[in-house]
Amino acid sequence: MSFKHSVVWPVSLLVCLNTIPASAQTPAPAKAGAPDACKLLTQADLQALFPGRPVDSKGPTLSPIFKGPQYNESCMYTVKVPSSTSKSELTKFASINTVLWGGETDGPRGSAATFASIRSTREKVNADPKLNHKIEPLTGLGDEAFLETSDFTITARVRKGDLIYVVNLDTYSPQTRPNVIALATQAAKRWQPGTGMVDASAPVATNGSVDIPEDTRTSSAAPPDQWPDACALLTPEDMHAVFADMKIDPPRKVMAQLRHESRIDHVEALPKPIRCIYSTSRTDIIRGEKRFAVYDASVSISTMAANDDLSKKYYKIARNTGEGSADVPGLGDEASSSIMNSIVIRKGRLVLEVRVSGGDRDRDLHDDGTRRVNELARLVNAKLP
Repeated sequence: MSFKHSVVWPVSLLVCLNTIPASAQTPAPAKAGAPDACKLLTQADLQALFPGRPVDSKGPTLSPIFKGPQYNESCMYTVKVPSSTSKSELTKFASINTVLWGGETDGPRGSAATFASIRSTREKVNADPKLNHKIEPLTGLGDEAFLETSDFTITARVRKGDLIYVVNLDTYSPQTRPNVIALATQAAKRWQPGTGMVDASAPVATNGSVDIPEDTRTSSAAPPDQWPDACALLTPEDMHAVFADMKIDPPRKVMAQLRHESRIDHVEALPKPIRCIYSTSRTDIIRGEKRFAVYDASVSISTMAANDDLSKKYYKIARNTGEGSADVPGLGDEASSSIMNSIVIRKGRLVLEVRVSGGDRDRDLHDDGTRRVNELARLVNAKLP
């Protein structure tokens, strides 16, 4: 068995539904002469100022319903620009917002008084030196205008007759300021007091290219010519002094490069080896059987930092990475040793490691390596500047 359900509407409600005016069911058309933010600042304007860069429109934002017939009150765009510090691109925002239009110019509630109040408020807010904001007047733009600059955004606030609008552009390079002024000037040309929107007499001036901001970062490493020679810090003479009872192979030198990461990576070869390794060996006869003792002794330059503060930071990293557990007095500015027969030394901007590896599974050989690494570290330390 099935049941059919139906809804019986009260007659009064049916009458109301049938008599709702069409204007309440669909958005009312904008008032004649209303501003259109996306026509005051167009995608074509941004494409002219950022030639060859992707410009996307985020579309308009309608004015609030309580203001009456709706219009495009604001409009936002994104621009992709190259980064000065990486191969990626940065997204910058550009926007325009209409604050006031259609009223009187003069009087306590007119656009001139409103604009004066806006300027006074911004001056009070930006008087705080911690904000690092700057306000400056703009001449030749509308009836009055001023520019507000922060670390992240440049904003032009403009009044032309009854219209007050704000143009924002995220800071990118020294080109940002003239771009903001160009956009705000073009918007002023598209508004005629008493008439509303008009066509600009000419398109916005086109930039020939997009500035790439200078990479102002400083290198964390010292220049290549300041890096020491690892094989000059641990010489064959040092090895013979500590490993006189063993065969010592010629040193193996390890070269390296400094990589500077930026929009275009730059690589510099270090002219001197950053690691020097000596292989040593000895054959012992213990209870009629051969036993081989093999060590690798090395000096590795972890970094030659740009300053002492950075070297202290890198020393802590090297110490923690090598599981350094004991301070070693009398070496460099600070030094520590680990159970792996490694000693990390910091002297000024230089951080290096002295290591004797081998005998990890033989207590006697391991303890012998501990003695030798401490002797080598003191010989290396004597050569540090």
